[in-house]
Amino acid sequence: MEKTDSYNQMIQTLLNYTEDFLFVVNRERHILFATPNCYEKSGYSPEELRNRDSFFMVHPDDRENLIKRHENLIETGKKNSSEYRMIHKNGEVRYVECKTTPLPDTEEYLQVVCTRDINDRKLMEKELDRQKKRYEVLQNSLKNFSSDLSQVMKLSDLKERLLREVETILPGSNPTLFIYNPDDYNGIPVELLQEMTCLEVGKSKAALDKVFVKIGEQQNNYYILSLFESAIREKMDSIWLETLAHYTVMVFKNLNVIENLIFQLESTVQNNETPQWVLRLLFNLQEQQRMTLSSDLHDTVLQDQIDLYRRLESLINKVELSKESKLQLREVEQGLLDIIHKIRVTCNELRPPLLRELGLERALENLFEHVQITSTYKIVFSSENVSLTALSEETTIGIYRIVQELLSNAEKYSKASLLHFNLTCKDGIIQMTYTDDGVGFDTVKLNPSLSSMGLTSMSQRAQSLEGEIEFISKPGSGLIAILKLPVNKEGSLI
Repeated sequence: MEKTDSYNQMIQTLLNYTEDFLFVVNRERHILFATPNCYEKSGYSPEELRNRDSFFMVHPDDRENLIKRHENLIETGKKNSSEYRMIHKNGEVRYVECKTTPLPDTEEYLQVVCTRDINDRKLMEKELDRQKKRYEVLQNSLKNFSSDLSQVMKLSDLKERLLREVETILPGSNPTLFIYNPDDYNGIPVELLQEMTCLEVGKSKAALDKVFVKIGEQQNNYYILSLFESAIREKMDSIWLETLAHYTVMVFKNLNVIENLIFQLESTVQNNETPQWVLRLLFNLQEQQRMTLSSDLHDTVLQDQIDLYRRLESLINKVELSKESKLQLREVEQGLLDIIHKIRVTCNELRPPLLRELGLERALENLFEHVQITSTYKIVFSSENVSLTALSEETTIGIYRIVQELLSNAEKYSKASLLHFNLTCKDGIIQMTYTDDGVGFDTVKLNPSLSSMGLTSMSQRAQSLEGEIEFISKPGSGLIAILKLPVNKEGSLI
């Protein structure tokens, strides 16, 4: 008897202190028994729960699903589990998890329902899910914003796009972009003046219930984004705002650069000048196009011609042909060889072979050797200290192109019999002196002659490399061209 009392006492203790609460219900789901903590969890007294359908405590939106689960349990006799929302007597809604075990052999088909409060866990899961969705919204916002910025070409467009994005992602933020000038701060509250001065570009700072972000500076004007601090509800919103600001800052800087470049262009156009950076850009683009064209010619047209030549050669050697037909095919074969040779020459002119690998001296020696074969003039080339100087690729190709232009000029205009190229490097200056014994020209009339003789291209090429080229000539006395380019120890432009 004592053991039984002790056992019952232990059971009662477990029922009183366990977090789970138990129901025993019949087929109609009427509550026949409930553990004491059930009354505390539900807020109902034993009299209010007795012989009532237990589902009256289930949230209306979950009730239909739970009824189906109960019907399935009665039909199969198998235990199951589910999660649903339970309504406390005071109206509070909490998430619970229940495991129901049927007792089909009992008279009223009893079921034991073990229920556990999982409200904290569910709220945490919901919060994690909310944060995940919020994170995705912020990430997509940054992705779309950065993509749209590629189309922005004016400060007004940037302002409109920025304000729209902030208002969309942070509703109620009432964003504005205003200009603050330290020398003229009319309209700025005194309390904010120090804050405005201390703002870092791209960093947010809270003051007077608002958040301020400095987007950039232009002509001593600070462009500042302002929005209500209350619209930023969590840390990830602040991170998003600063990331958005950094994207905006980059575009703001680029727009300033573009604006300055346009101003420079307008000034130089009015003065009939071409800026050094424009020339440099144009020549670099020109070299890229030459390399692309050379590669395309080599990989397509040249290979096709070589293939045709080999097939024709095989046809002539293997097929019995008349003497006249074979002679005609040999002429075609020779024509193909000439075309192949011309394409290779063109490829080499577009992209000098091994210029980077061999260096300027060797590349020029190869060029002179090749030109000498078909030209009517003699070329003398000398150099000093050039091989010991590490020239940049841009400088190397620039000198090479000027040499090509001088050779072309000698071929077309000068009627010279002797060309002399001398290349030296001293005190950070690389100098090339060219002389010929051609017909020369009147330097007084040099400007009108520049375009026809290719001298404009050489002058602009030298200017693009921050150097200069001087032409000295007079009728009957040939041409002297002196090219000077500055280079540093690493070989890049000064």
